[in-house]
Amino acid sequence: MEKQAVVFSERAWNTIVAETYDKSPLETGGIFLGYVLEGGVWIVVEVVSPGWKTVNTVVDFEYDTKFVNYMANVINKQYDKQLKVLGLWHRHPGSMDHFSSTDDVTNKKFASHLPVGSISALVNIDPELRITVYHVSPNGSYTPMDYAIDHGDLIPQKYLKLKYIGESAEEEKEGDESIRIESVPSPESWEQVEEKAETAQSD
Repeated sequence: MEKQAVVFSERAWNTIVAETYDKSPLETGGIFLGYVLEGGVWIVVEVVSPGWKTVNTVVDFEYDTKFVNYMANVINKQYDKQLKVLGLWHRHPGSMDHFSSTDDVTNKKFASHLPVGSISALVNIDPELRITVYHVSPNGSYTPMDYAIDHGDLIPQKYLKLKYIGESAEEEKEGDESIRIESVPSPESWEQVEEKAETAQSD
């Protein structure tokens, strides 16, 4: 299997860091939106925050599902290319940078809905913030992934292009699809995860 890697846009990375510190020391998380390219490169363009009606504790948290679905589609409609749901991240307490048995079930269910699997990341503050990223295959196996943060030299601009800059906003382009995340419960107690996001149109 080819080596896979993740590239975060500055906006996506900043969202993770801001959300983590805002809720610290409680758990929180978010949903990755972006693209999967040939060669095993995953581009995380945006990160959807978990919402404002969340339940956060030091050991788990619950998403605001309505907010996540709403924001995922608001964000998706702003980009020229159709975004897809790539995976998720959540914070773990202390230095615990491996998945719990409950996480294993969650990750496998999430990845099984996507032909290329998904990515799942853990964030720790011990004492500095750090992130550990894994590719999750459809059968639930993990592969560690390298990651990088784009500072304008890694992500091709066509994947960051906004839809209506310099174009008419009177009509939406043909082929626009809504993102639907059926259920987004707590990462530590996920029992139902159904992802129906459509695969992005190939170039």
